[in-house]
Amino acid sequence: MKVIYVNNQIQLGGAETVVQQLRLGLKSLGHKSPFYVSHGKSYPRGEAIIPFYPRILSRLSHTRLHSIIEKLFPRSVWTDRSFRHLAKIDADIIHIHNFHGDYASIESLAFVAKKKPVVWTFHAFWGITGGCDHPKNCFRYQDACGECPQVGIWPIGKLDNTAVQLQNKLAMLSSAPLNIVAPSHHLAEKVRNSKVGKTWNVFEIPNGVDPSRFHPERKRDAEFRRSLGLKIDLPIVLVVNRNFQDTQKGHAMVHEALAMNAGTDAQIVLAGGNSQWAASQLPHRLNIIDAGYVASREHMARLFEAADIFLFASPAENFPCVILEAMSAGCCVVATPTSGVIEQIEHDKTGFLADSIGGEALGNIMRNVLSNRSSWKQIGDSARRRVEERFSEQVMVNRHLALYEEII
Repeated sequence: MKVIYVNNQIQLGGAETVVQQLRLGLKSLGHKSPFYVSHGKSYPRGEAIIPFYPRILSRLSHTRLHSIIEKLFPRSVWTDRSFRHLAKIDADIIHIHNFHGDYASIESLAFVAKKKPVVWTFHAFWGITGGCDHPKNCFRYQDACGECPQVGIWPIGKLDNTAVQLQNKLAMLSSAPLNIVAPSHHLAEKVRNSKVGKTWNVFEIPNGVDPSRFHPERKRDAEFRRSLGLKIDLPIVLVVNRNFQDTQKGHAMVHEALAMNAGTDAQIVLAGGNSQWAASQLPHRLNIIDAGYVASREHMARLFEAADIFLFASPAENFPCVILEAMSAGCCVVATPTSGVIEQIEHDKTGFLADSIGGEALGNIMRNVLSNRSSWKQIGDSARRRVEERFSEQVMVNRHLALYEEII
């Protein structure tokens, strides 16, 4: 079997993690799984990674020649043409991820879907809305978008073209023979009940993680903590964020929750983009350790292994891989009750959920958890077992393989 994977980045966040898990999982089973990618400065050779945009142009576009290269060889035009060419390539399945009309137009997506079996994993809601990734409490996408409250927030630009975007999706994608993978039941139901996606085939396959990458027993290893520059006598609270300054990533709620517990003896580890900025915003009474942006998966796993508590906040989510990683490492997860997250965590059994999505509610549950250390290990052990039984990487790969075979 040959499955072509398509994404905009090789490594960035949860979507990229899932792509790598799937393609390497299929490769280990003897299948072909080339990976086509649209954005980046350089791309590894010899790993079946194929750039939509030529390597030399990708490198030059990250120099002072960017404006010239973009004028002569516009990336979006080039990648769209390369994407359409997939319709002619020998492949059983084309599996796309993180599609925002970025590396290809919706016209090209419809074109390819009519030529080849296409699987599209929804890592957010963009495919059924007028352009937002998470509609939150807005239901305009079910009728006719416009007057969007998220104008100016990525992926919507500064101009409100949400009504046009939704109409284009209805015209070009609603009748396309697409197979949608939704990691959460919540998202699957939203797609099935949407105007754009009501005729698509929708499958629920949760994201997964390889539990063998994490060793929870290290939490009680003093030398291990010391090797990471962490104090051995204080509980460790880990906060991970791809970009702490992204208003959609929940740092404001984390800030409020931590400020409410500023008098607690604990070390707060911040890992992610703009972590130095995040640390500067928190109360000085907190014991902050700035881990910076962690590019190494191995080092990130070590931080999870050392942490006692994993603190997570988001106003809107799908099925975050970072929570599965924390659970695999035996962390006691404390999180906002965001859609998708509530399918991962069983409150008071495999983690703790705040009463509502907000900083005060998160701070209240955080205070209760910090005062009850005896529960951390039991919760962490139960979380690990839940991942092994329901959310393992191998289960995810096997379910995708079965889906591919069914579609073929």
